[in-house]
Amino acid sequence: MKVEQVRYPDDCANRHDRWVAMWREAVRTSPLATGLVELSTKRFVEMSDRATELLHLAPGRGAGVSYLTVTERPVEATQTFRLVQEGMVDGLEGRRRYQSPDGSTVELQVSGWAVRSSTGLDLGLWIASEADHPAPGGAVAAVSPPGSHGAFYSDGARITLDDRWRIANISTNARAVLGRAPAEFLASSILELTHPGDLAVLLLAFARATTESSSDVQIRLRESGGWRTIRAVITLLEGDGTMPFSLIATPAGEPSVPAPNVASQLADQLRYIASQIEAAGILAPLAQPGATLRVPASTELSARQREIASRLGRGERVATIADEMYLSQSTVRNHLSAIFQKFGVHSQHELLAVWRAGARRQSPTG
Repeated sequence: MKVEQVRYPDDCANRHDRWVAMWREAVRTSPLATGLVELSTKRFVEMSDRATELLHLAPGRGAGVSYLTVTERPVEATQTFRLVQEGMVDGLEGRRRYQSPDGSTVELQVSGWAVRSSTGLDLGLWIASEADHPAPGGAVAAVSPPGSHGAFYSDGARITLDDRWRIANISTNARAVLGRAPAEFLASSILELTHPGDLAVLLLAFARATTESSSDVQIRLRESGGWRTIRAVITLLEGDGTMPFSLIATPAGEPSVPAPNVASQLADQLRYIASQIEAAGILAPLAQPGATLRVPASTELSARQREIASRLGRGERVATIADEMYLSQSTVRNHLSAIFQKFGVHSQHELLAVWRAGARRQSPTG
């Protein structure tokens, strides 16, 4: 079997390069069987030594290999990549069979999650282990489900990471939560501080924070003479990419205290007002954008894009849409850009104007 390979640059001249380099470093230095896939090309941009070992590839030769050339079911994999690219699926877990260049096959237990980016290049984090020896920590199952996301911890230690996974800022109450003085954590890699058995769930939690408003994970961090179990809420930060993630850490098992969700209450009020306006016949619903906006029949929206368009038409803002659909704001904006392109507009204002024009044409009194 021929293994296709391409070369990827190592320079980090801009935010996009820093983002990819950050995830490549996490994969390259991981003791786990880990890979990073570029969703658009379906090629690995990085692969750990353990992953190349399981796939029977030469050490250091994983980057550039097409995922479709190593999976035993390339057609099914292609469909999965399409769903992930369209935002219909963010993660997966299960057993998969892979074929090696020497013709042998191996069955692996696989966990994966999309790594979404506002810079335009979406990646996929791939973590595998031998089917009879699953990775410690339970992978995806150990990451708390949606619903616990967005919890606010009033006395949690606040941490900001730089684009090398190092702790750049840490709050003064870190000792009470983490067992060590804050200064001892500065410039330390969160990956190196984490127990090796929890690295899989931590990396998946970071990936999940790029597709949802936040992710919640329980891990063990190194302390003097042992390990301390903590719970961390991870959030993706907007900005230039030099400090992409923040964490709020609390002792494991400590109950969270949700902050009053004023934005949610306001969103409910706006939806009520929008429903009253719609009931009065002033605006037409956006449940079927293609027909309502009178665009060509060939213009199609995915189910997720249709819901985002509908919410936008009801007056919801990007932040509210992201929170209620468990997406990052950058993912919502990416979907909006695709919607604008399909309808031939350049802004929310133009889209709503086209929508209203279509409603007036459909109205019998228009």
